[in-house]
Amino acid sequence: KRRCVRYALALAGWGAYHAKDGREHMNRRAKITLTICFAVCLALCIFIHDSYGDLFAGRRADFMPAEKLLYPITDNIDLTGKDYLEFRWVVTDLVRTDYFDFRLYKGYNTTAPNLIFKKRFSADELPARVEASLLEVNQVYTWTLVQVFNNGYKGDKSYSPFKIVNK
Repeated sequence: KRRCVRYALALAGWGAYHAKDGREHMNRRAKITLTICFAVCLALCIFIHDSYGDLFAGRRADFMPAEKLLYPITDNIDLTGKDYLEFRWVVTDLVRTDYFDFRLYKGYNTTAPNLIFKKRFSADELPARVEASLLEVNQVYTWTLVQVFNNGYKGDKSYSPFKIVNK
């Protein structure tokens, strides 16, 4: 082990020196260099573990809870005088987010026959807007949202029903 350190320091041009007592000591420049190398390696290991560590354990690396939906989440939505309905949610981890998969269904069932609107929204397009002409008065709708990450993984699905009372 001492030979490896001595060899690495010799390659870097910062060898050890011998004190009068005959023992080997590192000079200050070598100690600083080793400390910096250690810190860089430690930071790199932490970054790699945070990014890919769970993959090696057989779990998803980007598991994130579902997005928190903000609006509309009530039964009484009034669209009087509006051209569109705006959908809002709390955005988390925007750095690793590729897009948000937004879907709007007629009724409570989130199945393909009830799908009336589907779009991928990037962070630049938020908040999401759907034209009011797609929505009917006294009709219940359910919207779903899934966060899709840059590496292709998906977060949990969020969903909320709402009802249009006026238009």
